Amino acid sequence: MRMYNPEWEAIKSFDYVPRIVDVQFDLPAGEIPADHGYVLHAALVGLLPWLREVPELAIHPVHGAPSGRNDNLVVNRRVKLVLRLPVERLADARALVGMRLDLGTGELLIGEMKEKRLAPFATLYSHFVALGVDDELAFLVEAEAQLEKISVHGGLIPGKKRTMHLPEGEVAGYSLMLHDVDPQESLHLQETGLGLYRGQGCGIFIPHKSIKAVATG
Repeated sequence: MRMYNPEWEAIKSFDYVPRIVDVQFDLPAGEIPADHGYVLHAALVGLLPWLREVPELAIHPVHGAPSGRNDNLVVNRRVKLVLRLPVERLADARALVGMRLDLGTGELLIGEMKEKRLAPFATLYSHFVALGVDDELAFLVEAEAQLEKISVHGGLIPGKKRTMHLPEGEVAGYSLMLHDVDPQESLHLQETGLGLYRGQGCGIFIPHKSIKAVATG
């Protein structure tokens, strides 16, 4: 018997007009570079050049298991390619279906597309937030300042330090969890993101069920 979850019931009844949505594409099993933010963005812009002109674009990091043989991640058929886009671009994004994505580790055929609305969870998590600072304390101060500018409030829990390589050099940041976030502010943060390089997978917040896993996420 499923237990009653008051937060989920409130989320289901929360009514809003979507402005930004996640667009999920099926992927076949294969491999991708572990540090794939830059090459994934470049490959997708190469397939759909108009993506470069969409300021709201965010490309979620693709998750997989370390191959153990090289610096690649192994992805299975349950893994999705996910773009966060304005709703008016959904029809244009469908052109990706059937295209081939090459990140230098073998071609991946982009499969069927599905739209997923953002959900106003009170706990949100970002795998990698880049704010232009390296030190954890400075990161938290800058994160609080940027969240205040967009009127988003909640408790902050930093996690692992992460790095990403771009042509201009190495970028450092941290995973970050926010908890006790108001539903409207939760949606706003998911729509706008936080910090730099959202096209390369940074500053993208997704709902999280618990604050317990942040230290290992």
